[in-house]
Amino acid sequence: MLSSFLQSLATKLVEEILKRLVEWLAPKALRSVPHRASLNCPRCGGYGVARWAPGKVRALFVPSLLVFTWGFAGLLIGLPLVVLTLVGGVLSDGTGAMLPALLALLGLPFSASVMIAGALGLAYYHSYPPKRCNRCHGSWPQRDRDEYLRATRPVFTCACGQRLRVPRAAGARLRCPRCRTEHAAPADR
Repeated sequence: MLSSFLQSLATKLVEEILKRLVEWLAPKALRSVPHRASLNCPRCGGYGVARWAPGKVRALFVPSLLVFTWGFAGLLIGLPLVVLTLVGGVLSDGTGAMLPALLALLGLPFSASVMIAGALGLAYYHSYPPKRCNRCHGSWPQRDRDEYLRATRPVFTCACGQRLRVPRAAGARLRCPRCRTEHAAPADR
């Protein structure tokens, strides 16, 4: 009875810690790259957009994706491992077995920094103009990155989670294609 309670408590604790960690890390990683470019397709909103990036930046994309995945997996596996080691150490022989858990806890900042490094590489790749979308098969002519970043309009997020481009016209209304809610266009930031 007590072990199932501790297991459910540890599970909820790990879920809450992971949720807080992602809420804290993701905005910091995305804000660190100075652009307002959308990660998804400007037409359909889908992911999987190829970019007009130079060869070196395209070559950076796959390792960045692998590094981000490795860091995220390290956090996803490491955090429950630390909590379960702490709980197991306390249940088995008191505080004497907490040393392995504390040593495992030192690996979490390394996994977090690896994940952030991968996110920065991905954000840098996504700062280049879109080339073609794999979902709607839309394509765009080649543009300069600086011109693209200057011309990118701000993004407004609806309550349902859909990201909408803010029109340049003052007083324009936005209608979310997902939930059909109408919004007033926010002022330029």
